[in-house]
Amino acid sequence: MEFLKKNYEKLILSVVLLGLAAAAALLPSWVAEERQRLNEIENDSGKKNPPKELKPLNLTTNEAVLRRTRRPEPLVLAGEHNLLNPVQWKRLPDGNLVKLVTGAEIGAGALRIVDVRPLNLIVSYEGPVGTNEFVQYRFKITREAERSPNKRAATTRSVPSVGTKNDIFTLKEMRPKEDPKEFVLEMVDGKQMITVTRETPYVGVAGYMADLKYEPEKLNFPGKRVDDRLVFAGDANKIVAITETNVTVEALSNTKRTTIPYREASKEGAR
Repeated sequence: MEFLKKNYEKLILSVVLLGLAAAAALLPSWVAEERQRLNEIENDSGKKNPPKELKPLNLTTNEAVLRRTRRPEPLVLAGEHNLLNPVQWKRLPDGNLVKLVTGAEIGAGALRIVDVRPLNLIVSYEGPVGTNEFVQYRFKITREAERSPNKRAATTRSVPSVGTKNDIFTLKEMRPKEDPKEFVLEMVDGKQMITVTRETPYVGVAGYMADLKYEPEKLNFPGKRVDDRLVFAGDANKIVAITETNVTVEALSNTKRTTIPYREASKEGAR
């Protein structure tokens, strides 16, 4: 007992050291067993629940932001937005409001062409009249482009020989001189030279007439000619030109001219 009392600390330390030595000796086998157990668990779980592939992330918005940072949008201070450009509204006579965006919603810019028709100059040979001693050559003339309605109706004029003149034309030449079959006339207005034969009348475009409408006020302007006046949008306008493809009007208040294209004509030309 005396020996135990004097050396119990050494005995305890020896027991602890022996335990540690045993544990150190058994540790590799424990690690190997634990590794094997984990491998078995991993293999079993992989067979029962195979891992799913991860879906790729949708980075579309992020990529768009990156592109915008590389190429920033220019700052637009004009145009259709209303931050610095307040939009204007116009009240029509019928009470409706029209938003003015392009400036062509009212006024001459809103005028539309419904139809354009040619106004012809038609001259036909009617034959000789009178006796052999005093023969005259008779022509029928239709001037659709005349300003005065009285002058638009078909009228007849006769001339006896080359060089004679009336209020509409001058006879410049006859072919042949005896029993002529072809006539060359010079029109008084514009000095236009035309040729008429017994079989073929002369037909030429001398102007145009247009049907127009002003949609904001539901106004129609049929059969309008050059110098006719149109009243719309609280202003008077005069037609200064009509062609096969457009109509030009001039505001009497400020002499501003606006050309309205004939859209139907442009479509046919595109075909």
